[in-house]
Amino acid sequence: MKIIELLRKSEKLVYFNRCRIHRNKPEFRHMVLNGYQNADFLELHTYGREYEGMTIYLADEKGSGMGFFAELGVTLIKLYYADERGFVPYVSWGKDYLYYEPDGVDGEKNAFLYFFEPVSGVESIEHACHVVNSEDSHYAQVKSLFHAVSYDLPEAYVDAMARMVKKYIRYNDKTKRYLEQEYGKLLGTEKTVGVHFRGTDFRKGYNNHPVPVQIEQEIGKVRELLEKSDYTKIFLATDEQMAVDKFREAFGDKVCIYEDTYRDQGTDESIAFSEDGRNRHHYMLAREVLRDQYTLINCDGLVCGYSNVTFLARVMRRAWYEKEWEDFVLIDNGLYHNSNSFSNSVGSRKKR
Repeated sequence: MKIIELLRKSEKLVYFNRCRIHRNKPEFRHMVLNGYQNADFLELHTYGREYEGMTIYLADEKGSGMGFFAELGVTLIKLYYADERGFVPYVSWGKDYLYYEPDGVDGEKNAFLYFFEPVSGVESIEHACHVVNSEDSHYAQVKSLFHAVSYDLPEAYVDAMARMVKKYIRYNDKTKRYLEQEYGKLLGTEKTVGVHFRGTDFRKGYNNHPVPVQIEQEIGKVRELLEKSDYTKIFLATDEQMAVDKFREAFGDKVCIYEDTYRDQGTDESIAFSEDGRNRHHYMLAREVLRDQYTLINCDGLVCGYSNVTFLARVMRRAWYEKEWEDFVLIDNGLYHNSNSFSNSVGSRKKR
């Protein structure tokens, strides 16, 4: 076999040969030394001639077992990156999205559109002229810009993400009707303090994750609010049946929940990775946590610990209502700092 044919058959050999040929070119050295995982080096992909004259930024799902609001939070970061550069965003949540349904929902295969309106006029990138794919380096650059580490996030970052929500994120008509109807049936016009209790796998102590709030801490804070204000209802959003039982033991029929929400029965495993025989279980899990979070946004007060649910509740309330809750009580027990990475967890690696 001639050496040129051998080179063509091996990607590694082609790579090393090009390094040999171009090693003395300053622009080549600069690209190799500075371009790898650099958020400012962008590769344009061409799939056809549609949408000429614009650069489309593909904000796809990150995967890795991320929950609903963790994924939405990452999408907001990608929207910020695209927005700052004048790119036209296109959001696509596909098969690696935790709540993806292989058969789609109402004929829709893009899981982002299960719940939200498109963020732009781009309907598909299948034949798009200029496309930039989102990269982990883009996410890291935006987080670094705001010194946004883990769950303890600066106000400037909250404001930036709120701008992205206000500009790009809108419930689709089906979701909006559902959320408004469910909220109205449960709480009506009652003055309500919302409570978010995050249990299950939060107890596993993953690095840079919050030290879990204890149920007694939240019950104590709610008692204080009831003594000083005229709340008539308590809305509890939680992934654990135990929390429901404890709150009802403490406050009786003041406690309101969505009775049909799927909750953990004591396994300490995230319900996001659960399997169940009900129709479209993964879609239903997403819709239920979205309903809980929507209700928290619209409560008059909020008691919570750190979580993606409550962070995005802050962001979305600021974006849509431009005001804070009458009472906002954030219980901060600190963060874990260890080598126990969520990326190594069973749930993160799980493939359906």
